[in-house]
Amino acid sequence: MVQVMVFVLALLLGLVNPFKELKAQSIQEILDRIQNFYENTKTLRATFLQEDEFPSGKRILRKGKVWMKKPGLFRWEYYEPEKFIIISDGRNIYVYYPEENQAFVYPSGKAVSSQLALGFMSGRGDIRKDLKLESFKVLENNLWQLNFLTSSGDSQIEKITLQVNLSTGEVKEITLYYLSGEKVKIVFNHLEYNSEFSPKIFQFNPPRRVKIN
Repeated sequence: MVQVMVFVLALLLGLVNPFKELKAQSIQEILDRIQNFYENTKTLRATFLQEDEFPSGKRILRKGKVWMKKPGLFRWEYYEPEKFIIISDGRNIYVYYPEENQAFVYPSGKAVSSQLALGFMSGRGDIRKDLKLESFKVLENNLWQLNFLTSSGDSQIEKITLQVNLSTGEVKEITLYYLSGEKVKIVFNHLEYNSEFSPKIFQFNPPRRVKIN
């Protein structure tokens, strides 16, 4: 909330190591590298492809753009198949449906459960504390898949998977597994870091006719 960026190497089972074989020090180094990458990132901008998969088997593909700025500012613009915008101004989160002239307002941190996974990317949260590393596997070269269980009492998400470039600590893909059975995969493309853009992009100023709930 898709272009294939995951290279599943079924023939390279020898690279899929049991979690217990990875030294604790190495685990910490991996998580530190990811955390440090985003702690040193002031802004982030990217396009994304999102795939929502429901227990019924139905799938919805979404496209859009995202902007993030620390601490805790973000804007997700969805263009297909329906248009809507999610904005965090650091205090509240706004979900705006322009074609329906309707918007919803929630306290920051309580509306979008994916903040648990995305929090460290926008300068909030700590992947080493908020998530519990369960297992991992090597996909290709420095591209690793890290599987996490939520450790912060999240009432909606059971598991989170990140695909990470270990040479940099950059997250390329996030998959959220909900307790309801829904799965949401977000693939980031054209990532830009520490670019300058107007702070107004994180302000929600709807037209007067918009109904706010």
